[in-house]
Amino acid sequence: MGALIIGFVAIVAVLALAWFLVPSKKDDLADEAKKDKKPTSGTGTQAREDAQRLPYRYADDTMFIHGDSVWTAIRLTTHPEELASPEELTAMATEPGRVFAALGRSGRPVEWHLKIVEKPVDAAAETAKIVDAAWLPTANFRAYVERIAEYQQRLGASEREVALFIKLGSLTHGPAVDLGETAAEAPRARGEARPGLTARAGEFVTGVAEEDLAPSTIERWQAVAASVHQAFGRLGEPLSRADLVYHIRKPLYGHLPVPKEPLIHSRAWGRSQFDLVVDFRGDNSRPTHIEIEQVDEETGQQLTSYTTTLVVASWPENVRFQQYQAWARRVGELDFPVDVSWRGTLLPAERFTKEISKIHNNLKDEYEDMVAGGRTPDQQLTDQVAVSKDAVDIAVDNPRPGFEGRMRFTVSAPTVEELNRRASELKKHLERQAGVEVLRAKRLQWRLMQEALPGDDPKLPIAPYQRIQSLETFGIGLPTAGVNIGDRTSRDRSGHVLGWKGPFIGWSGRFPVHYGLHVGPARNMGAGVACAGASGGGKSSLGLLKFFQESESGTECVAIDPKVDFAQMCYYLAFGAQVNDPDFEREAAEGTIGTAYSKFQPVNAEFWAETRVIDLLKSHDGVLDPWSITPDVHAGRLVAETMFAGFIGQQMWQRIQVPVTVAMEAVLDRYDQRLQAAMSQGASAAHASDTTPRPTAWEVVQNIEEQLAAAQEDAASRADKLAELELAVTVLRSLRKMPYARLAFAKEPRPFETVRRRRTVITLRGLELPQDDNPDNWQAPDRLASTILQMVMRMASQMLDVKLEQHPVTGKMATRPKALFVDESYVVTATPAGRSLLQRALKQGRSYAMVVYLITQQVTDLIRIEDAESREGGTNQIHSAFMFLQKSVEEARRVAPMLKRDPDDPRVIASLMEPHLETGVCMYRDADNRVGTTEIDLVFAELLRATDTNPKTRPARQAVDPPADVAGWSFQSEMNDLEVAA
Repeated sequence: MGALIIGFVAIVAVLALAWFLVPSKKDDLADEAKKDKKPTSGTGTQAREDAQRLPYRYADDTMFIHGDSVWTAIRLTTHPEELASPEELTAMATEPGRVFAALGRSGRPVEWHLKIVEKPVDAAAETAKIVDAAWLPTANFRAYVERIAEYQQRLGASEREVALFIKLGSLTHGPAVDLGETAAEAPRARGEARPGLTARAGEFVTGVAEEDLAPSTIERWQAVAASVHQAFGRLGEPLSRADLVYHIRKPLYGHLPVPKEPLIHSRAWGRSQFDLVVDFRGDNSRPTHIEIEQVDEETGQQLTSYTTTLVVASWPENVRFQQYQAWARRVGELDFPVDVSWRGTLLPAERFTKEISKIHNNLKDEYEDMVAGGRTPDQQLTDQVAVSKDAVDIAVDNPRPGFEGRMRFTVSAPTVEELNRRASELKKHLERQAGVEVLRAKRLQWRLMQEALPGDDPKLPIAPYQRIQSLETFGIGLPTAGVNIGDRTSRDRSGHVLGWKGPFIGWSGRFPVHYGLHVGPARNMGAGVACAGASGGGKSSLGLLKFFQESESGTECVAIDPKVDFAQMCYYLAFGAQVNDPDFEREAAEGTIGTAYSKFQPVNAEFWAETRVIDLLKSHDGVLDPWSITPDVHAGRLVAETMFAGFIGQQMWQRIQVPVTVAMEAVLDRYDQRLQAAMSQGASAAHASDTTPRPTAWEVVQNIEEQLAAAQEDAASRADKLAELELAVTVLRSLRKMPYARLAFAKEPRPFETVRRRRTVITLRGLELPQDDNPDNWQAPDRLASTILQMVMRMASQMLDVKLEQHPVTGKMATRPKALFVDESYVVTATPAGRSLLQRALKQGRSYAMVVYLITQQVTDLIRIEDAESREGGTNQIHSAFMFLQKSVEEARRVAPMLKRDPDDPRVIASLMEPHLETGVCMYRDADNRVGTTEIDLVFAELLRATDTNPKTRPARQAVDPPADVAGWSFQSEMNDLEVAA
């Protein structure tokens, strides 16, 4: 406990402190101030210095004390509203009001203060958190996120913060909110020890009051704050002490950067202990703005900012919810930041009814006086009488709380000229787009600045343009609408924090977007990620970026790479311009690059040492044998049946299924006999299982050949059985000779060695993928490609170890995060067997910390999986979706459900096509189902070169070696003109 002290010095004009009346109608504030000014000395407007300390007495991460008042604050969760459904918009507009209604159950007025600001990203703090969340980050990953922080600071990256401050009550009179027994137990501040004589003498000299708030008092008020936080639930999270300090500093710095230090986190505050939060000086001698003076703590340079506050003078006569006229949305459209300060008081139902009845009676009296005096009331007054009468009737029939509030908009700039331009543009924009009239208050700026500070307001003699409204109208302006999207934390029912913020991937408007693959599963969501779009839209670049980020952070990544895009990126980052050598591709296919016998040596040896590229076509026969890529023999049989059916097609499989099944039974019987023989010789069951040769697909075909030979020698064999066996042998012999099918057949299969690397890329050079997503139209090569991809996916899943291991940083036993990237995944999901495989992988992924990242041009089958999960009452398995450019309306309709949006909504269709989307821009649905336009930003020239999948531009871009150290990488803005043109 202790004091939070703010030095607060301003140079003001005497006239600015004079009492004045505030007009109740739309008159110019300056005119009224001139009429009622009361100079306090004969010198008239002479300037003087007014030094004061703001009364912040205590603050922690749940509540703060301002004078005698106790406050808490909630950071409200923002939601992109560009594609919000009617249900989501309704929730955004009404949910805060419903929580407010609960706060007013005590029957006492509750003061609140809503602040909307653009808060600069604390890039350094985010960097530390991203690194802390990584399993085993490389030195380059640390450098990467530090450079990203530098990049964001250069661009002035910010995030939109909506903070709701709520007055819990006062130390003297107890709580004003009542959310249960806990709140009722909050005490009044009685019997607390008073400071001694020496302490009081020190107060007089220093102006710093000793605080002696009893711990029990703090704890009980914290309980009241906790009840408010719980009431808001998923609508927001408590504002921390550091965030509170930011909101105190923000109005006092104008457009200047708000410093993060000094703010002491190492200890709790105690008696005679405080943080000097801000030392402010301002000049209030101008009627329409304040000149702010600050000193750069590093350079000592004098900094100046100019700030002005505009008050809302009138709203549209009929306030209705219209998304495109919502004031918060319109304010966010301007090209400069606008801070919103909206203060109000929640009125209990009885008082609200009384207040609006008083307004109606006043209007009615005015109307009747005009009629009695022989004058005809104008239409505006007539309408006001009718509207107020309706409001009273509604309030009487259905008593509900309401509120009275006053809204301000503040803009700041480095010059008076720019300030005037911004104020004028804000005024015109709100009047034109939202029907809201604002005025630039004169000789009120000083008080309005104080009013923007958290805590009790300065109590202007008559609050300018205060408006009484029903509680339902609180959210009509969509104050929580924004473009913030991407990773965020949440809390479970016990209060534990779930999730974190992953690496930076791009921008939503002017706000940064962060995304980590495992944040969704950490928040108890599905383990799938969908990335879809037409060729050239940018989906591969995002997949490659995530592959780089996640593998460098310590996630064990495996990529199934039909187009060799992942391998090409790894080759360039490891070998640089050598990838353009005519012999490089040949040696890469042979697997000799980087060895002592190769002329190609890595320019980044550390990166290459953690990379493994497997060219499947060059692999040994049998590496995809069903019994080699499954954990046990019985699972191998199921996979073998699926493999045979996939290779030859369902119709042919039905014709030869019987002899193949008989052969499998025979092969499994032989295996069981070998297993029993090993155990009879003293081997344990585990040792016998590990050492006994497993069945093979080759052995199954061989057994069918033996069946055919026996049937041919048996004169009693039926002709139909003989024909069935002959067909089976012919089909399977032909199958074994096909280029990729041989990978599933070998007398002695040799599975891949399990080598733990950060990155493993399995390439499928020469595999022709189906051009049609309908398996009914597939020919033999199409079926082969689909089945091979399924087998590779099974093999890759086995390569990702799911055992617990010691965390390299914490030392605790944990499961290492893993990620499986599947390019052209539509080939897998097009068949029922493939969808079943993927569904199992997604369900098991969350338990094993494995995320499946699906890159595809077709999402129809993924939607089938999601729909099946929903029908079964399960959790949707795709926690995030990135939908890139679609070429036709029909394609846009198909992907809309992945965004959880209506495919018949014209807004949704337009958002997925040109001109809204272009290369590198997508519609992103995050783990909270928020959808917004996101521009992917690779940031570095080296990553732009590495992720170039265009064979025409790639050689020129990859003619430059990337520095081995990310600290030496260049931002894209530093690329030369020739590369930009390429």
